[in-house]
Amino acid sequence: MTTLTHPLGRDCINSLGIPVDNLSLQQAIDRIVEMAKIHDGRARLVSTLNVDFLVNSLGCTFSRPRHPELLNVLRTSDMVTADGFPIVWLSKIVGKPLKARVTGADIVPNLARRAVTERLSLFLLGGGEGSAAAAADTLRAANPGLLIAGTAAPIVHTTGPELADFSNADEKLLGQINDSGADILLVGLGNPKQELWFNRNRHKLRVPVAIGVGGTFEFINGTVKRAPQWIQKLNLEWVFRIVQDPGRLWQRYVKGLFTLGMLTAPVVYFRVKEELLYSRIRNTEQPDIAWQSVWSSRDQSLAVLRLPPFVTAGYLEALVADLQKEYSGTAVRLLDFSAVKHIESAGHQEFFRLAEFLRDPKSDISLLGMRRGVKRHLAACRIADFIGDSHSGTTLSALSHAPRKTHLEDTGCKSYVMNTITLIFLSGRVTGEGLSGLGFVECLSHAARQRTCILDLRNVTLLESTAIAELHPLIVAHHNSGEGAILVSGADANVRQMFRMTGLGESVIFIDDRTLVASIAAEGIVHE
Repeated sequence: MTTLTHPLGRDCINSLGIPVDNLSLQQAIDRIVEMAKIHDGRARLVSTLNVDFLVNSLGCTFSRPRHPELLNVLRTSDMVTADGFPIVWLSKIVGKPLKARVTGADIVPNLARRAVTERLSLFLLGGGEGSAAAAADTLRAANPGLLIAGTAAPIVHTTGPELADFSNADEKLLGQINDSGADILLVGLGNPKQELWFNRNRHKLRVPVAIGVGGTFEFINGTVKRAPQWIQKLNLEWVFRIVQDPGRLWQRYVKGLFTLGMLTAPVVYFRVKEELLYSRIRNTEQPDIAWQSVWSSRDQSLAVLRLPPFVTAGYLEALVADLQKEYSGTAVRLLDFSAVKHIESAGHQEFFRLAEFLRDPKSDISLLGMRRGVKRHLAACRIADFIGDSHSGTTLSALSHAPRKTHLEDTGCKSYVMNTITLIFLSGRVTGEGLSGLGFVECLSHAARQRTCILDLRNVTLLESTAIAELHPLIVAHHNSGEGAILVSGADANVRQMFRMTGLGESVIFIDDRTLVASIAAEGIVHE
């Protein structure tokens, strides 16, 4: 069974491509305590997401993130809380409101109280000179018996020429933290420093859980005041902060909110469209997860799942649960999105889990056939890049693997006979001599009389002109006679160029992966 960073039990929402856990403050504390008790050598990360995080990681363009590493750290965090009210607001827009705003400034004092009863020790890292030590004293005074494993206020570089010497600079600090035996590391370096510092040292840290807490030490020390409770409840704490330090904060907040507005405008558009066009069918019964067996042999099997036109959050959750089941190591599964017109916004977080299956080479799962409109929707919600540009996963590659005895320089061939289609994968260096040695043209001619033949070339390293010369007369003959057809799929730029260079490409019909998937999905149980 695949182990997920985003397991089924993790209730979260998609906040512009970053998963945010749907937790109350008490639930967040409980989760942190659980992680702090797991001494398995892996350091876990808790991130507290606010507008600064979104702006620093995403920027204001949709084509690429501003800081890919920071974005990846946030996406792979073991827990992400909504530190800022705009994150809570975003959750309401997508139709899955968060339970509460859970800030680093609220987590630390409540966690300190819980740490006393659980006998967990804290290490405070960051802040200005003496800030971490002063915060430790304040927490210890407020919570008698609290175990402080240590404090440190280092100068940490994540940009500039000093970054070249980060390993030497971090070595002494890591030794201090690891030798302290701390259960919980509070990292107050500010965003993005604290996340980048953790990421570059995650495999060396021996602390069970680290929490990015930003400027929380200053709140604890009283050097920066928090807004009164009534202002916090009105979600206007950011206004209180600006009034306290207008020279430093007003530009940051204005820029952050403006950028957030730009990023969320498309999300609002698609959400309004969803309410207008699909609200009536949201509560209709969704079809069961029913895989269609396309073929099964001793060595391999393929099953296709055709998703419905409107995909609800519940359907996606059921799909991920089904994918997580233990399947045969030879089972190849294909998710056909060709009929999907819309995916419910409240279910987008399931794509974080789905992406892990697509990237796992052991899972042999592919996602194909997605329409442009659906892609635009996922791109607006910052999900498309997490899945990958091609959405293709590993299924077609798995099907097209040549027999193990075939050398890369040899012409390899693997075929699947279906009811109305014969799917043939060529691989390696394809030459006229290689095709003749396989008796390929004679076999293809016979198959094309009875079925449509799809000749897939995605695993071809080089298609020589002699091979095209062998294939071309047969392709033209079937095209002109109307008896059967020979189509070509999986042709990359080099293969297409070879057809052009030989002057024999005009009569060749190339099909894309969406057409190929639709052809496969339309088949019933067949044999190899």
